[in-house]
Amino acid sequence: MSISTAPAKGPAVATPPSPPGRRARRRPGHAREWWFGALLVLPAVALAVTFKVVPLVRGVITSFESSSGFGDSSFAGLDNYTRMFDDPVVLASFRNALLVVATLPVWVVFPLVLAVLIHQRAPGWKFFRAVYFIPYTIAPIVVGIMFRQILAPDGPINAGLRAIGLEPLAIEWLNGQNSALFSLVAVALWSFFGLGVMTYLAGLATIPDEVMEAAYLDGAGFWRRLFSVVVPMLRPTVAYWSVLCASGVLIWLFPLIYALTQGGPGNATMLPEYLVFLTTFQFLDRGYGSAIGIALFVFVAVLSIFSVRHMFTEGTRKPR
Repeated sequence: MSISTAPAKGPAVATPPSPPGRRARRRPGHAREWWFGALLVLPAVALAVTFKVVPLVRGVITSFESSSGFGDSSFAGLDNYTRMFDDPVVLASFRNALLVVATLPVWVVFPLVLAVLIHQRAPGWKFFRAVYFIPYTIAPIVVGIMFRQILAPDGPINAGLRAIGLEPLAIEWLNGQNSALFSLVAVALWSFFGLGVMTYLAGLATIPDEVMEAAYLDGAGFWRRLFSVVVPMLRPTVAYWSVLCASGVLIWLFPLIYALTQGGPGNATMLPEYLVFLTTFQFLDRGYGSAIGIALFVFVAVLSIFSVRHMFTEGTRKPR
């Protein structure tokens, strides 16, 4: 006689049947939400396609053409692209672009330091919070005209240097082969860094005051708090501003170049975006100008992709 050792089963729990027609009612609701979302996104997509994708495709097509003026054009193949490698002006413009990109650490760190000082309510912080943002509200072409007078050989900067006995430093800021490009970058930084200050202030508002106070009570100085507390907790914000600067520093300078130096002296401040303007609208070589523009697009795209990947890595890394 065998005795069964199988465990006794508990009472079966009845699963309530789904109400009839529930699945059928859910699908139309989801479909309506999808169509409503698509309807909201459609204007943005239409604008992006009209003003971004279509001009880009048209620029690529034009870069393979040879034309004089805005009349008829003929197919030129890769001639416009191979021509760039033998053009000293194009090579100088991209060399200058690399020098501008090398200044990116200043664009990233300088606004962060000022934002931290304002956030810690340094003396006069309310005044400086407004003052630092004002340059960003001035049109870049107006900024260029203004600094053309300030940086002139007999302008206020040189007059002030001579007045305090630093006459050797009173140079031709916009006419020097070595000083013109970095003077241009300094003016651009003055014009745009206010946006970075506001961006960092928005990020600093998310850091609890207790964290900063604890670091201060532990004896951490300003720079220690900046790099050991603020930067780790603001990685996404720092990465966002870095990407914005990396992709924008080469396309923000056109109005300043136009107002300050017009690419001179020589090719000292010639950048690709300004060269595209000269080639297309002054020399009326649309195909060659489009090829330079596409080369600039690839240059900025590679830089932006690298920056975005770095932003994602740093933004998703947890602070220690």
